[in-house]
Parts: sequence; C-alpha cells; structure tokens
Amino acid sequence: MGAVFACTAPFIHVLYPKKSPQFKVLKQQLDDGKITQETYASKYKTLQKSKRFIGFTNIRKFWYAIGKPISMLYFALLLIYVYPFIIIDKKVKRIVGGSIILFLFISMYFIVWTLWHRQDFPKELYYWAIGIVSIIGSMISIFIINYNKDKTMLMNLHSLMRFIVNDVKHKYVAEEDKARFVEDYMDEIEKLKG
Repeated sequence: MGAVFACTAPFIHVLYPKKSPQFKVLKQQLDDGKITQETYASKYKTLQKSKRFIGFTNIRKFWYAIGKPISMLYFALLLIYVYPFIIIDKKVKRIVGGSIILFLFISMYFIVWTLWHRQDFPKELYYWAIGIVSIIGSMISIFIINYNKDKTMLMNLHSLMRFIVNDVKHKYVAEEDKARFVEDYMDEIEKLKG
C-alpha cells in the first residue's frame, strides 16, 4: 500500500497542486460577496502571475519537471565514476560508456529545457535530440545484443568442454587410456588459446 502511494503521490501533486492561502482568501471574498466577479478575475490573474516560479505555476511543478533529469544526471555521474573500474570485458565497458553519454545528454537536455527562459525549444532542436538519442540508443542495443550472443556462445563452449572433460573421460574412456586422453585434450585446449 505504501509503495502504491509513493508512486502516485507525485502525480497527485501535479494534477492537484496546493494553492497559496491568498487564493483561498480571494475565493472566500468572492463567495461572501465582498468583491465582484471582475475584481476577482483581475486579482486572481495578478496573484497567479506573482506566484509563478521560473515559468511554472508553482514550485511543486518546477521540482516535478526537474527532479527526474537531476536524478538521471546523478546516475550518469555515478557511472562516470565507476567506468574506470570496469575491467570485466571491453564490451561491457563500451555499453556503460554509451549509457553514460545517453544519460548525460538526456538529463542535460531536460535540465536546460526546464530552466529555459522561453516557453519551448526551437522545433529543429527536438529533431536533432531525437536523432542523437536514437543513434546512441541503437548503438547501445547492438552492443548488448552482440555481447549476449558472445556470452551464449561462450557458455555453450564451456558446457561442451565440461562434457568432454568429465563425462567422456569417466564414462567412455577405458582406464588405461585416460592419461593419454587427458594429455590429448590439454594439447587441444592449448592450441585453442594460442
């Protein structure tokens, strides 16, 4: 139950943001007949303009808009820190490097978009951003697919070697030929490494 609330809470605040107490007082004055509808509309617009925060109607909407890009930027910086320590495989390092570029680009794009003094970016910038994200995302996908293929092939090779070394040696090779069998497959393994 708590997890569901934690996931939906940010959306509730965006759809139904809390209003300043001044809005409630203004509405109460209208309901009590102390001001006219025209005065209410004029004061409401003035109050609404004064309550804007960097182009957003309230600070909650601002933090909602910039929160995800900031967290993505944090994870990109975390990956940048971890990147030099990845020594498992060059392909894994390439996947992480591509992900760093993608996370940095997307997070910076949305942080700048949130803080941009105009309402929106030029249309061409959207096309460029979509193209860059598509190219980088496709490259990362290709790296992951190739890595998984190589990993599967390597696992199959290990299974075959395990079968040859353990099962064949114990089940199918006569006791007097086992030493020669071990010597032969060790020579073949050395040739494969070579």
